[in-house]
Amino acid sequence: MASSSENGAPQGGKPIVVTLCASAANTRSLVHLLQELTARPDTAIIVVLQHRESLDAAEFGHALKAAGHELTAIGQNMPLAPGRVYLPDPNVIVGIEGDHFQLRPAEQRFGERGTIDSFLVSLLGEMDGRTISIVLAGTGSDGTLGFKAVKEMGGIALAEETEESKSGELAASNIPAALADAVLPIDQLAERVRASIHQLGSKPPSEAQLDEAETSSVLASIAAVLRNKTGHDFHGYKEGTFMRRVQRRMQVAQINDSAAYVEHLRSQPGEAQELFNDLLIGVTQFFRDAKEFEILERSVIPKLFEGKTRSDQLRIWIIGCSTGEEAYSFGILLREHMANLEEVPQVQIFATDLDGRALAAARAARYAETVVRDVSPERLARWFVREGNTYCIVKEVREMCIFSQHSIIKDPPFSRLDLISCRNLLIYLDAELQSRVIPVFHFALKPEGVLFLGNSENVSRHTNLFAPIEQRSRIFRRLETHSRILPDFPFAVSSPRFEHRQTSSLSVRAVEPSLAQRAERFVERYTPAYVIVDETHTVLHFSGRTGRYIDPAGGAASLNLLQLVHPDLRLDLRSALVRATEDGRTVHLPNRRIEQDGQSLLVDLVVEPVKDTANPGRHFFVLFKDGGAAATDTVASLASSQDQRDRIQQLETELRENKDRLQAIAEEAESTNEELKASNEEYQSLNEELQSANEELQTSKEELQSVNEELTTVNGELGLRVQELGRTNRDLKNFLESTQIATVFLDNDLRVMRFTPASAELFHLVESDAGRPIAHIKSRIAYDELQEDARRVLRTLNSSEREIENPQTGTRYMVRILPYRSVDNFIAGVVITFVDITARKQAEAALRESEERFRQFADASSDVLWIRNAQTLAFEYAGPAFETLYGVILQTSGQDHLRSWLKLIARADRGEVIDTFRQVRAGGRVSHIFRIRRPSDGEERWLANTNFPLFDEKGQVHRIGGITSDVTDAKLATERQDVLVKELQHRSRNLLGVVTSLATRTVGQGVPVENFTTRLNALGRAQALLSRSGNDTAEVSALVHAELAAYTSAASKRVTVSGPKVLLTSEQVQNFALALHELTTNAVKYGALHNDAGRLSVTWERIQNSGRGKRLALNWVESDIRVEPQFLGRRGYGRELIENALAYALQGRTEYRLDLDGVRCRIELPLK
Repeated sequence: MASSSENGAPQGGKPIVVTLCASAANTRSLVHLLQELTARPDTAIIVVLQHRESLDAAEFGHALKAAGHELTAIGQNMPLAPGRVYLPDPNVIVGIEGDHFQLRPAEQRFGERGTIDSFLVSLLGEMDGRTISIVLAGTGSDGTLGFKAVKEMGGIALAEETEESKSGELAASNIPAALADAVLPIDQLAERVRASIHQLGSKPPSEAQLDEAETSSVLASIAAVLRNKTGHDFHGYKEGTFMRRVQRRMQVAQINDSAAYVEHLRSQPGEAQELFNDLLIGVTQFFRDAKEFEILERSVIPKLFEGKTRSDQLRIWIIGCSTGEEAYSFGILLREHMANLEEVPQVQIFATDLDGRALAAARAARYAETVVRDVSPERLARWFVREGNTYCIVKEVREMCIFSQHSIIKDPPFSRLDLISCRNLLIYLDAELQSRVIPVFHFALKPEGVLFLGNSENVSRHTNLFAPIEQRSRIFRRLETHSRILPDFPFAVSSPRFEHRQTSSLSVRAVEPSLAQRAERFVERYTPAYVIVDETHTVLHFSGRTGRYIDPAGGAASLNLLQLVHPDLRLDLRSALVRATEDGRTVHLPNRRIEQDGQSLLVDLVVEPVKDTANPGRHFFVLFKDGGAAATDTVASLASSQDQRDRIQQLETELRENKDRLQAIAEEAESTNEELKASNEEYQSLNEELQSANEELQTSKEELQSVNEELTTVNGELGLRVQELGRTNRDLKNFLESTQIATVFLDNDLRVMRFTPASAELFHLVESDAGRPIAHIKSRIAYDELQEDARRVLRTLNSSEREIENPQTGTRYMVRILPYRSVDNFIAGVVITFVDITARKQAEAALRESEERFRQFADASSDVLWIRNAQTLAFEYAGPAFETLYGVILQTSGQDHLRSWLKLIARADRGEVIDTFRQVRAGGRVSHIFRIRRPSDGEERWLANTNFPLFDEKGQVHRIGGITSDVTDAKLATERQDVLVKELQHRSRNLLGVVTSLATRTVGQGVPVENFTTRLNALGRAQALLSRSGNDTAEVSALVHAELAAYTSAASKRVTVSGPKVLLTSEQVQNFALALHELTTNAVKYGALHNDAGRLSVTWERIQNSGRGKRLALNWVESDIRVEPQFLGRRGYGRELIENALAYALQGRTEYRLDLDGVRCRIELPLK
């Protein structure tokens, strides 16, 4: 066979494959392990990664290159070669077929395995156990099915130690570490892998493949140890599978010698259990082999229910149920079909297995998240309940299944079954044991019962017992036989291959068939003739050379030896057979003479009873020894004498007569024998009837054994449920006592059934009060209505609540009375609980006081204090000022959470308002201003919000609090202030401009400074009027009177001032005031106000010009004066201002005329 040295390449064999399975999210352990494992020419390393697409391949490759490894990308049909580290591409599932990699897309579909499971399962058939699989932390349950398959085919499974694997619940978990041969820290994994590689690579050829005799001897010893230590007999286990399991345990234990392993098995306490667990590896899943289950659902299950009523039973036996997936799969199918039936029979599913750990997991009915791969979403939602990271089978399916430890080999079977499922169990039994198990199934099933086997199993040796329901399926229907088959159990397993060879230490080799045949003919040639007969002298076996001793009589053919033997031997043989039957010992008759072809021959007859333990004294071995020809010398000498011849003749005559008489006697005896045979046949008929009755009794015994087995199973299940019930009762008792809630249970007659210790503080109760009416128990509390309330609850089945007080202590209680319902919804009394609510009442009082203070504060505030739900933003509270502020009542704005409230807010401000809520949800504190339009009066108002988060006990924002204020007046004041400031700035700039212009002209034209001063005073008077108005306007009348008052009395009879109320803006006032100033100062210097005769008329009016809007028209008329001719053509600053500046700055129109008899000036300005 192929072998490899410690560090050499494999010589003609497959390389050792080390698979490192990890998650791409946690590659630190993977890199560390690869750095510790040096490259070997007999070993290939394959890295299998979950979420491969998230791996930084460049960084990963760089880290491995430093350790001496070169990464090799896996391609389609690439050969597997040793000395390399392989890494698959992302989004592919890697498999191996014929030493070549096969790739397929990694699209996870319903019913598929995970990445690691898929690769490990595909690896097994090719590597034949030369594999070491390591699953590192972080892969979840992916790899569990792969580890089962690795151990199934003889590989080694290792796992990295995690916090979960350190816990005591590892065996019950659904992670690869639960199935690993060793769970080690990452620092120890590399050393263990190197030791396993060395052990696999240096296995001696003599140990790698034992001959048949040695294999049988080793397995017989191991089976004997297992039987002694575990109580289970594996002598009938298939030899090849048994040996693979043993060799796998030898690899795990790092033992190369089989004899040493047998000793290790005997001496190490846990090794027998580990080997037992390996032999019982259960590869199972929900609805395994979906097509077979489709046939069951479509063709088998409906027929199982045909003709059954509520009083009937449907019984199913699941053999080798492992962790219960198949049992529950049947339960789901049955429940789905039962939902469509009107008459539903009683359904029982018996699920059995040898593995107690697997049965415990099956009873728990809790499975990992990987169940979603095997169960459709519809069935997952209907028949499973999600509990954390697991799925639990619903109660109505669990109640159908009874799990029990049972051996199909040593324990009686169940009986009267409608269906038996024994899938992938027979493949582990040898052919002899399989042939004895199948009749057991036939015995246990009802007529037309169904047998469900695995894909690699069949009933080809028992076609008279079972027939397939559908071609190419492994579902069979029970056939009826002429007589009922009564199997013997328990089976006495004694396969010759498993028996020790004690006769020789040399291996027994098979003899060639042709040589054996020649040897047999050689033996027959030199061995005396013999015949084997039964107690009726019927021949069972002839040797090859009996011809000279057999001389059949004429008539009907018969195998009776007395009718077949030579007539000369018939009497002697009959006598010998009778003596051998009576004495039970060998009878020897020497020198019997027979006549053969004219010669006298001597024959020695030997009749020996055959010692048969099954039928003692019933068979006989008849031997014919040839004695040669009879001696003739004495006869010849007698023939010489006539007398002697006569005497001989006489003797011969007498001998013939004696023979005739003996013949007559023999015939008479033969006739008697025939009569005896007829009597014997009658006795045989009677015996057959007795035998038939015995078989019926045996059948009844077998059925009783089956019923007893069922009762044992049910009793075991009930025992477990009693334990669970006791544990539940203890839990409930501790729970009730730990709550310190006084609880009293009363029956329908208001008698005390049970009470908690805390009840003694309210009633004078002791243990002996059970069964007494509650009315007889003195109470420490003021609750005279107790019995009335309890009876009302029993009558109406509605719960009752009432607050009461202990007058002695002042303690207040909340009393709740509820109907006591049994499991079958029967009202068996009432349950009364007394909850101490004193602290709660005190807290409620304090809370009410606090709320009242808050309410008074909120009512007194003009601002709105509010609280919103952080998610829906619906108001949970708003102060009384809400309606005044928003112009709507709170219910109207809060009905539709945010929408109706947002309608009040100006559209432009809504986005900012929503954004502030997002910031507060994130934990921030935000202040902002927005506008609303109140529906009550349509007025637009400015509101200021201050929003802040309110946190729950987990630190999460669950509410938003805030204060809303009406800042409309402040906002408008601010806006006016801004306008005033801007106006002041504008006016100041204009004023400075005018002053600058005045100063420039004063300096440039040599005008006296007094003129400049008076002009500044005029501007000052105009600004004073603007300031006093408060709205940046001044009346024309005020301007005129202010300017005239500076030089003369406006009320003088010589001055006439009249006109309507006309307002001028600040831009118009400055230039208009300067114009009035120039007209006034000129009148004072040269005109109407210069002498006492002059008159001044100042009038104004609003005029409407088409296309030009409203305008101010002011007429300044000075009369009764005389103007010196030298002044008529004079043009000073004042006239220039009136004629040019007003027209330019104010878009006005002016007309100024100076005559000898007076002055006339008309000013028109547009009104804004």
